[in-house]
Amino acid sequence: MTSVQTTYKQVEEKHVSVEVEEMLWSPKFDLVAVSNVQGEVVLHRLSWQKVWVKSSPSENVKVKAMAWRSDGKVLAVGYSNGHVNLCYIENAEILHTFEVKGEITCMEWIAEMCPENMNNTSYPEDSNETYLAHLQPLNKSYGTLSKGNIEEVVEDGKKLKDQEELNLLLLGNSQKEIHVYAYGIFPVANITITDHDGLELKKMCSVMLSHDLSCLVVFLEMSKEENQVLEFHIVKLQTALLASRYKELRLLALKYGHISTLLGYLNSTIQQMSEAWEDILMEMDSKLRKFAEEKKRSGAGTVSNDFLELLLFGTPSTELQAFLLHELTNKSLKKLGHSIETSYSNIQKLVVKHLQSVAQAILYHLSDLNGMSMWYEKFGVLGLDLSRMQEAVMVAGSFVLKTSELQQVIDGSIKNFKAFFRWLYVVILRLSDEKPPPELSKMTQHDINFVAEFLKDNFTHFSAQEEDSIDFLHKDKKPGFKMEKVGQYLKKEDLSYPPELSGNPWIQYLQGSSHVNDSTVLYPTEKNKSLVQLQEKLEEVINKGLMKPSITVGKSVKVVSSLYLFSERDKSAHSFVDAPRITQLSIREQNKIYTVFTTKCLSREKFFIIRQQTDPSRFGEPAEAISVIVGDLGHLGSKDPNDSMGPEDPNDSKIPIGGR
Repeated sequence: MTSVQTTYKQVEEKHVSVEVEEMLWSPKFDLVAVSNVQGEVVLHRLSWQKVWVKSSPSENVKVKAMAWRSDGKVLAVGYSNGHVNLCYIENAEILHTFEVKGEITCMEWIAEMCPENMNNTSYPEDSNETYLAHLQPLNKSYGTLSKGNIEEVVEDGKKLKDQEELNLLLLGNSQKEIHVYAYGIFPVANITITDHDGLELKKMCSVMLSHDLSCLVVFLEMSKEENQVLEFHIVKLQTALLASRYKELRLLALKYGHISTLLGYLNSTIQQMSEAWEDILMEMDSKLRKFAEEKKRSGAGTVSNDFLELLLFGTPSTELQAFLLHELTNKSLKKLGHSIETSYSNIQKLVVKHLQSVAQAILYHLSDLNGMSMWYEKFGVLGLDLSRMQEAVMVAGSFVLKTSELQQVIDGSIKNFKAFFRWLYVVILRLSDEKPPPELSKMTQHDINFVAEFLKDNFTHFSAQEEDSIDFLHKDKKPGFKMEKVGQYLKKEDLSYPPELSGNPWIQYLQGSSHVNDSTVLYPTEKNKSLVQLQEKLEEVINKGLMKPSITVGKSVKVVSSLYLFSERDKSAHSFVDAPRITQLSIREQNKIYTVFTTKCLSREKFFIIRQQTDPSRFGEPAEAISVIVGDLGHLGSKDPNDSMGPEDPNDSKIPIGGR
């Protein structure tokens, strides 16, 4: 063998304050991702300028693996607790997060490489932008508790818009599973590696998928129960279904990306609605609750009775008059009314501009998936189930109906609130011997009805027998003021006061037409369910429907071969120096996967290269292996060129390798 003499010159040396565990160079930019013993991920430029730092998600959680997306814009970080975060390089924003069982042990992100004669028309494109309105960024001022952690650019929250070809995130865990995620977000395969030949799988050290998606190579650490010896194997798997349906999987992954982004937007919208609703009740509830508790202690009637008597007869009780003049007052009522009106306006905007738009967009994408599931030869074979997608469409339709119902409730509540506060403002002015403005002093029958509706909807009512029982009022722990009608939609419980729909002609038609009960076209009306309950149900059915392909594809994977490499004594905790170092590379032009590894038990001066065929028609060909001896990298010029590289003995070009 002809040896090539060369030297390596150290250009620069950098120091870090914390011990480094993993380093990964970006495939596109002058960036290096570094993880340390504190569980942090630090992004540096090659000049060692620090770009950002991502802290550990929790105490004692460490980074176990990292992988770059092929365009270098997203970094996947796998942790010891099974969590995986996809971080955007611009600002360290977590674009997506998911969890698998056990500890992450290895990770790789590969991109499918299409033949040169394949153009963009080979992929069917999603036309949702033609039919769906663009979602508006959420206004941070809607919720007073919002601190700006809201996605500003909602259309491409997962950064998938420029992804033309399919790419797959591969990860192995301590539960003997390999997970494959399209674009790092959509689970397309869940593969279980079983024990064989009396060997127990201890760790997955490395995974690699060929660029044509037809072959998966796994580097395994295995052991026998009766001894303390570790055996290292390479297992080759055939992924025929993954390779033959990559176009369909790409479409499913992009759909999942859209839906996942929309669900995050939906969650942020409902969160801001809840914050605005809490603002409404904060001061109102504190004032009226105090009055209600005083009424209960005195045993002199109820809050609702006092306000109804004031509305009907114009005469307040002694307690109510004191409350209006000294607790509520003219100025505080104005302030309270303005605050409530602003909060209601914010909720109304969130419902009309954001909630209904995102609900309709989710329904659109689920309807697309429902149609795709009917094409068994393309999508059904992947596990996309028609019945589950139909269920998801029905739940999404019910959610859209619930948003319309909530909008109507908000409109009615705003009218009632305004009428109640105008009336109460006039009452306080008259009790204070002040003349109310002429435009407020006149009340129509509609205004009286609105005030009565407000009292009915927002104050607890007792039966006549209960009101006569002072002991009951003392024992009852409920306040005299109950949550208003909008708030019940934002709780994880059934509606306390569902809307009255018996007079609705459409509802009457549905109740009298039993033949439409099982219709797949008419969305069911979930009368007693809250908005948050339907949101949780929607997320549940979506996950249930879109997790099935990963199981189906995973079961289709077949073992082609298993190669024994070497053995060493079991060490419960490998040091960085002792542990085998493995890297794998897929070469599309050669239809081969290269596995490179080093191990202390064979020789520190050697690394080994194994080459395997990835073309399914050539799976029967044996693997090829060589060993490479490396001399002193810093002083090669002072050594005999014949000793710098290459085996001294013909046997050194081989490593023990055999099929099992």
